[in-house]
Amino acid sequence: MTTQSITAFWLGYVPSGEGAGPLLQATPPCVDVLILAFGNLFPGNTTCLQFLQTSHSRDQIRAGLAALRRSSPDLKILLSLIGTPNPPVGWNTGITDPAAFGAWCAQLAREWDLDGFDIDNEDLDTFPGDAFVATVKGMRAAMPDAVLTLDTYLFERDRAVIAALSTTLTAINTMAYFYDFDAMTRLVEQYATVIDPGRIAVGVKAGKVGLDQGTSVADTAKLCRWNPGSGPKRGMMLWNLSQDIQSVTGQPDGTWIRTIQENLPGHPPARDAQAAAIDTAGPRNPG
Repeated sequence: MTTQSITAFWLGYVPSGEGAGPLLQATPPCVDVLILAFGNLFPGNTTCLQFLQTSHSRDQIRAGLAALRRSSPDLKILLSLIGTPNPPVGWNTGITDPAAFGAWCAQLAREWDLDGFDIDNEDLDTFPGDAFVATVKGMRAAMPDAVLTLDTYLFERDRAVIAALSTTLTAINTMAYFYDFDAMTRLVEQYATVIDPGRIAVGVKAGKVGLDQGTSVADTAKLCRWNPGSGPKRGMMLWNLSQDIQSVTGQPDGTWIRTIQENLPGHPPARDAQAAAIDTAGPRNPG
């Protein structure tokens, strides 16, 4: 049986610890790719990590990453980069020197011990085009072995750049969380016409259906077991670990990550995901 991967986001801008979501170091061991949200694009072909550190200091995040490197040495850790409203810097037109930006990202990865970056291009004022493709290729040139993922849910908007980057990107993550099973599988089949299905992670959201764009637990389980007609998918993506908690979803803590682990091909049977993480990370004290 082919093992499919689990990608999950952790939010630095919401509290974690007792009475909140899991600490960074309490990331469940079943997660293969962990994405920290968010860093922002910034003028001068650079980035800013202020938003990532809204609820956690730099030292707290660095300590969490160090603990994960000890407990989960095979885990890939990425930083998700998103555009900035003020000052306005977007993915489509905001990077003016792809080589300089790639070098900046490579240095950032070394400083933070990252395995790569997640590209969250939600700029809706323009369509991504040649400038965006050049930016991503600049990142790849500076980081030949890095994991580079792209988040997407607007197929017609993104299809051309995904096709152009189909061998540059490690993977794409769909994020049409608000779709039901049938609509989501149709969307993934569309993406599979421009990029190999083995590079597609199907995104789901821990949350209440119809209220905050949550994906139902039932649909999450079905999506784990489903594959595109052209071949097995890469796996599943969860938005997000930090809010996969009863106070947000109305379901027991860790319901979505546990559902993914229990239903995705190649993963061992799950016990309580939060408890398993606590075993390796220690007590859940507030950050």
